[in-house]
Amino acid sequence: HEKTQLNHHLFNLQSKSKVTKKISKCRSSDTRIAFSTTSNSCIAWEQVWGRASSSCPRDRGRQPCPVGCALMLWDSGKKTAKDVKGKDAPVVDKLEWERPLQIVKYPDPRLRAVNARINCFDDSLVQLAKEMIEIMYQDDGVGLAAPQVGVNVRLMVFNPYGSEKPGNESILVNPEVVESSRIKGTGEEGCLSFPKIYGEVERPRDVVVHAQNEKGEPISLNLGGSDIDQAWISRIFQHEYDHLQGVLFHDRMRPNVIESNRKQLVALEEAFISANPGVPVKRIPPPKAAKGFGAMAKR
Repeated sequence: HEKTQLNHHLFNLQSKSKVTKKISKCRSSDTRIAFSTTSNSCIAWEQVWGRASSSCPRDRGRQPCPVGCALMLWDSGKKTAKDVKGKDAPVVDKLEWERPLQIVKYPDPRLRAVNARINCFDDSLVQLAKEMIEIMYQDDGVGLAAPQVGVNVRLMVFNPYGSEKPGNESILVNPEVVESSRIKGTGEEGCLSFPKIYGEVERPRDVVVHAQNEKGEPISLNLGGSDIDQAWISRIFQHEYDHLQGVLFHDRMRPNVIESNRKQLVALEEAFISANPGVPVKRIPPPKAAKGFGAMAKR
């Protein structure tokens, strides 16, 4: 559904422990500096390396973080979106980002980072959603989540009809799945962060969603059902919701589907690693060795 240039974005955050963090640009590098009002000290926060340091990376003789160090500040020690439940995520009170937006490609760590809840329902939120819809249409997509454009906040946009029928866009802020059905459905999915990669993914057919619109008003949605169009909308939502949870669609593929896409996935990993040396990424595991008499007979 959902091309790559590493973006930086600035946030004013309030963490779970209510410690205010203000991010500003480090004058000596392309790193972000986190200022803690409790310790009255600056630290260079490098979430992609999983630690904080007492000074700018360049001051330590290191190159600045190529991914930007603008990943979400979080003082709980949790480092990926999968470690943090939506309601426990940090909160952002101001939205700022660099233009033009660019699609973040796998395996960029921002696709796994914690995504902050949004607490600013103003023109900046509407503008960000508008720009996300525009880039979604440019890439012939039907859904897009904010981390896919390097903005780690809980925001998604989608239009099940794509650019062919503009005007059917949905903007969901801080969505949460409160109920999902035991009935499952399998369908082919693609993702703008995984160009030209497709695979079958199993998901619940139905989900109940609580969210907010761009005005901050509460929304309750019942998505899915036996109707093909409604089931498609449910699948799109769940795909984008996974992005807000740090889950990528290949995480849900069966092993045989992963193997059919291994060459393309590894190619994306190698391209990112080559362009960003030293940045740790989560790679797909190696193929499992065959077991049993059948495997022995093939030797």
